[in-house]
Amino acid sequence: MKPADVGRELLYPMTDMAVLVAMITFALLAELIEAARVFGIWLAIIILPAFFRYALYLLEARAHGQSAPVPTIEMFSFFDNFWALFPAVFLGAFIWLDWYIGLTYSQDAARWLLVFFLLLYPASLGVLGVTRSPLASLNPVAMIRMIKICGADYVWIPLTMIPVIFAVGWMTQFDLPFLVLNFSSNFAFFLFFTLTGAVLQAHDVVREVDIETPIEANEAELAAGLIKDRQKVANHAYGFINRGNREGGFSHIRQWLEKESARDEAYQWFFLEMLRWETNEPALFFAQEYLRHLLRWKMDNEALKLIARCLHENPRWKPGQAERDEVNELATRHGRDDLIRLLSN
Repeated sequence: MKPADVGRELLYPMTDMAVLVAMITFALLAELIEAARVFGIWLAIIILPAFFRYALYLLEARAHGQSAPVPTIEMFSFFDNFWALFPAVFLGAFIWLDWYIGLTYSQDAARWLLVFFLLLYPASLGVLGVTRSPLASLNPVAMIRMIKICGADYVWIPLTMIPVIFAVGWMTQFDLPFLVLNFSSNFAFFLFFTLTGAVLQAHDVVREVDIETPIEANEAELAAGLIKDRQKVANHAYGFINRGNREGGFSHIRQWLEKESARDEAYQWFFLEMLRWETNEPALFFAQEYLRHLLRWKMDNEALKLIARCLHENPRWKPGQAERDEVNELATRHGRDDLIRLLSN
């Protein structure tokens, strides 16, 4: 990474609308916690999981070269995706240790501990983002391997974050509104994660790194875990669609599909899952998008099967407007006059 690239990453949280909205939202929620006084403890227990989850999802998005996610209500669940809460545990343990060192020994010792933490924490986050294993993220061998793969670019993270963190700390000396201070802290916190993700993406760490996990799951366990995760996504999407927000539900599924390695199989799974809902209308709308991808992937047989299934569910079903000529050409090429006749009705 060049200095200009680092400069762009430094501005990224302020220039990406999704991240900017998230920083403002969490700053306002922190203001609410402050105003709630004793009840703020309960609000913090609800809000903090979403705060740390969103930060780690940001890292994942930057590492994969994807757009920043928009905070959703599902992030506020305390029970889903426990692995995404591990940065909070790690950071909480460090804050307590740094406070104890500063109180028992000296503030200089506490500052050096902060520098040491900033050197290792990005590597731990990188391992966690790749493996989703908290135990692996504590493995010194895995952290060192991550640093070696990132090379000299890894140094940009502490070199950028140390002055940013001290600048935010310096701002606390002034009588600034709590909302401004909290927004500044959110900027520094999210920047830590987005910058780490950008360094990982620059070295294609997600594809290249093979970090050993403490316990290797077998194929059956991995498949069961994948189905379970997909089911959660489908359930959340059903909640959106059932409340009349069809685009919100599909957007939730699309975000998940971007992470899937076998996207064609994943599209088929979600389509068949939607057909089990009370009405097949969402599945038939989703099928138009699914068909568009199958045509682009040149998967003719799968596309014909999907068209036939949709017409079986609803004889009045039609592909998307942009794909209709291509579908007619596909059906003609494969001698599927029955589909052409049904689609023309």
